Amino acid sequence: MLKKITFICCLISLFFACSEENTYKVSVNLSNLEAQTIYAVFESADLKTVDTLAYDGQGVFFITPKQADYRMLTIYYDNFTQWITVYLENPQRIVVSGDALFPDLVQIRGGRINELLSDFRKETASLLKEYSTLSNVNDTVREQLNGTYNITRLVNINHELRTQAEVFIRQNPDEKASAILIRDYFLDPDKPLQIDNLLEMLSPKLDDFYVVQDLKAYTEKAGKTIPGAKAPDFNVRNIYGKSFTRDSLLNSYFLLAFTSMWNDECHTKELQLDKVVSSFPKDSLSVIIVSLDENPQELRNMIRKDTIEWNIVPDSLGQAIHLLDLYNINVVPRCFLIDKEGYIILKTENGAELINMLEQLIPKNKK
Repeated sequence: MLKKITFICCLISLFFACSEENTYKVSVNLSNLEAQTIYAVFESADLKTVDTLAYDGQGVFFITPKQADYRMLTIYYDNFTQWITVYLENPQRIVVSGDALFPDLVQIRGGRINELLSDFRKETASLLKEYSTLSNVNDTVREQLNGTYNITRLVNINHELRTQAEVFIRQNPDEKASAILIRDYFLDPDKPLQIDNLLEMLSPKLDDFYVVQDLKAYTEKAGKTIPGAKAPDFNVRNIYGKSFTRDSLLNSYFLLAFTSMWNDECHTKELQLDKVVSSFPKDSLSVIIVSLDENPQELRNMIRKDTIEWNIVPDSLGQAIHLLDLYNINVVPRCFLIDKEGYIILKTENGAELINMLEQLIPKNKK
């Protein structure tokens, strides 16, 4: 009987030991965190789950997932405007601590990736804090500074952070944290070659790391929309139901412009599309405006009295969203000038640059 009881006790101990080994426990202690709903988003290779926690604004809270095969945990707060990313390498206890007002400076202990990234944040803390402070300056202060200090300093800080991130990557080519820093500081659809060059610094043993695989897929896709690449094909309808594909426009140069029609500054000032459409002959330049607006009738009403004949593709049926993804658009306005063979010759959000290029290629309309 004693042997049976001992055996059962061993089984129970083994069960709880296995349960403990296969469970993450994340303790979070953030100052300046008010009472609110906290969202814990767990991600695995093919699954994303969301847990919620009613935080009372007092002390430490704990997050424990229902399973142990997650790669990453993102803790969202302040109505999803702030977040902290935790990497779940091995089942273990992870400690998150710091100031909720500065999530980029938060320290995460537990797991090699978290440890190394926390060390990097600690070394660059002054830059990260200044960047966060300047990024969150209110409109009144920004007007007092005339925008000059903010913009210039933010650019300089970004450059300094990327420089230090690259130093870390060069010094730690075997570490998964290096791949994460590439993703965090160098992810730019306009510069896929820069990412490729950084990936070449990493050890081949990281080739199976999911972040490295994601970065390689990202650069392959981004490379399809840089100047010199063949423009991705598409099939869309404008607000009057007329269909367009890439190849149907190859008899002339054509401009694919991504804007919001209701946003006058984006539409007329930055890309200067009104000047573009009126300055160059239709048989030499076709212009398609991809608008984030969804209602074709509203767009027709909007342009009815306009002297310019706009060729607009709305987001009805998800057309604009599909093209945004196809052309790797992360900001609007943005446009692509495509030649008669279907190759991208210019990618810009600057109307002056666009007009300068067009003037070199196409004679203007005679007045």
